[in-house]
Amino acid sequence: MLKFNRIEQIIHGLENIFKDVKEKKLLIDKSMVQLVFITTDHIRAGARNVKKFGNDHMPESDLLSIFEKICKNEPYSLEGLQISDECLPDLSDDISSELDKPCEDKTKKDVTEAISNQETIRIKLSQTEKMIKLLNNLIIKQFQLRKENDLINTLEEKFRDIIAMEETRNKDSEMQTNPQYSKMIGECFKHFQQLKKDFRLDLSLLEATTFELQEEIFTLRMLPMDLILGSIPKMVEETAMALDKDIDFTITGHDVMIDKIILEKLHDPIIHLIRNAVDHGIESPHEREKKGKPKTGKLEINCYLESGNIIIKIVDDGKGVDYDRIREKVIKENPDQEEEIMMMETSGLNAFLFASGFSTKEKAQELSGRGVGLNIVKYNIENIKGRIGLESEKDKGTEFKLTLPLSLATVEGFFITCAEEKFLIPSTYVKEVLIIKKEEHMTLGQKHVIILRDKIVPIYYLSAILGKEKKKDDKKEEIKEKRFVMVVESLSNMIGIIVDSIIQYASLIYKPLPPKLNKLKLIQGIVFDESYNIINILFIPEIMERFRRLRPRVEKIATPFKEESKKTALVVDDSYSTREIERSILEIEDYKVVTAENGRVGLQMLSQNQIDIIITDINMPEMNGLEFVKNIRKIQEYATMPIIVVSSEEDPELRREFDRLAVSAQIFKQDFERGNLVQEVRRFIGKA
Repeated sequence: MLKFNRIEQIIHGLENIFKDVKEKKLLIDKSMVQLVFITTDHIRAGARNVKKFGNDHMPESDLLSIFEKICKNEPYSLEGLQISDECLPDLSDDISSELDKPCEDKTKKDVTEAISNQETIRIKLSQTEKMIKLLNNLIIKQFQLRKENDLINTLEEKFRDIIAMEETRNKDSEMQTNPQYSKMIGECFKHFQQLKKDFRLDLSLLEATTFELQEEIFTLRMLPMDLILGSIPKMVEETAMALDKDIDFTITGHDVMIDKIILEKLHDPIIHLIRNAVDHGIESPHEREKKGKPKTGKLEINCYLESGNIIIKIVDDGKGVDYDRIREKVIKENPDQEEEIMMMETSGLNAFLFASGFSTKEKAQELSGRGVGLNIVKYNIENIKGRIGLESEKDKGTEFKLTLPLSLATVEGFFITCAEEKFLIPSTYVKEVLIIKKEEHMTLGQKHVIILRDKIVPIYYLSAILGKEKKKDDKKEEIKEKRFVMVVESLSNMIGIIVDSIIQYASLIYKPLPPKLNKLKLIQGIVFDESYNIINILFIPEIMERFRRLRPRVEKIATPFKEESKKTALVVDDSYSTREIERSILEIEDYKVVTAENGRVGLQMLSQNQIDIIITDINMPEMNGLEFVKNIRKIQEYATMPIIVVSSEEDPELRREFDRLAVSAQIFKQDFERGNLVQEVRRFIGKA
């Protein structure tokens, strides 16, 4: 391509010999090895001339004819083929050629220069492991020094108390103490303060240096994402051709660096998700045209750094997840949970997508339909301490979000305590850390919830999962003014975990569990704290699953009246958690409750049930709250039906629109409490 024909001819000639050797047409002997050395010398000479003069001229030789003779099994001679030293490139250009030559004075000097010009060296992975272990000791020493810093603060307070006592004594006592004694205490205190200042500066420097050292050591294990992403475009093109689809595939952030061990285990999950997008997600050109979409589908992998984690997003603009079909399949497999599944949010249905053996396809195909792909993805991602999220909208597309640590050698998280034991919660799963006040905590029967930015988040006591019995004193926990809550997320589901205390945030060296303890599903691994105590790392996905299974149900209050005599409320909200909370509030007050996930379903429920009052959200799919109320008011029978709007919307124009529709009351979710909902319901329809 570059028109260096002489080099090209020699390389092709040598390539023919290699080909014949590989096919066992030629045997390797001493002369052939010598010929290879001579040939590489010619190529080096040509490369030198390219660099210096822009051409590939080299000494005339019979190399090409010798290559021909060897391939024809004819006799040949290597005499006169050697190139003189002055024709070869400078020794500093190629250290490997230098080390094979006799060590004359000039050569030694050139080799030394060549070595000094080398900017890279090779390091074994086992050597980095040893560095990491030593780094772990250094990090733990930092924790110990922080504790010693607390001790220094305590001593400083003691010093101040002694000085204050001496000053009081000198003022009040007739027999004053020796001035020299007071002066000595004052000087000691000054020295102590200087020591404290120097200690804090040294500790800060140590922490900064340790952090930089940690970053540099882990960089030694880093490799670019391109190593696994480079082959994917070809795979996408081949798969799309097999399925007769047109796909525009792009990758951004392929140069992001990640731990070698994580990279090795990331290939399969990404391949599964890409195949799912090509097979399940993106429609055929004909289907896309019918939906008004461009014939060519879009598929993108986007890699970037965020808050100390690697984020990998796989996004397509295909048909999206068919949650109605998933709901139908889940009900078919779990008929005893039909009511609960019908009310479940789409984020709750995501968990079934990642379950082993679950697939909406009736028949397995070559690329999909066996119900193992997403389960393998989830397992592999969690195995490298990551988490996976899924967001999808019908006919708009799907986004998978992988959140991964930069390195498997370390784990970042929060030290917490529960039932007098210390644990670490990995920051990968932590969305927020809260200290909630009593008025922010709602207790509905046996359920506990908080409202976090207009979203109702169920909260649970960690002690319930760990099997720790509450002591008598722990009963006071129920009425404490403040509680520590770790808001965690997995598979797009969010819950709050109540812990006894949050000690500190830390970055530590991760230790996997011994093989014999791998069955402990609640524990992900271990770390050491400042006292070299073994601290268990909690595995958040399993804890969330345990909470889901142990979720208590609110018992309906027994009543002497017949079911038909109860007044009925229709709760319409696309959030399963919100529907359940409002249902619980009203059922405790002995109202009958039916629910719907959007306005369209709400109209069906209204026609099928004797409804006394409606409680609705505004932002819902298919038919929002405003359209729902407008449709109700069009029906003469429901022209005066009491309607309460519960929403986070504060748009004044929207509020005026609801007032024009004669809505009975509007409650903002941030002001939502059990009492004000019950009060409004009773105001319009009376007690149950």
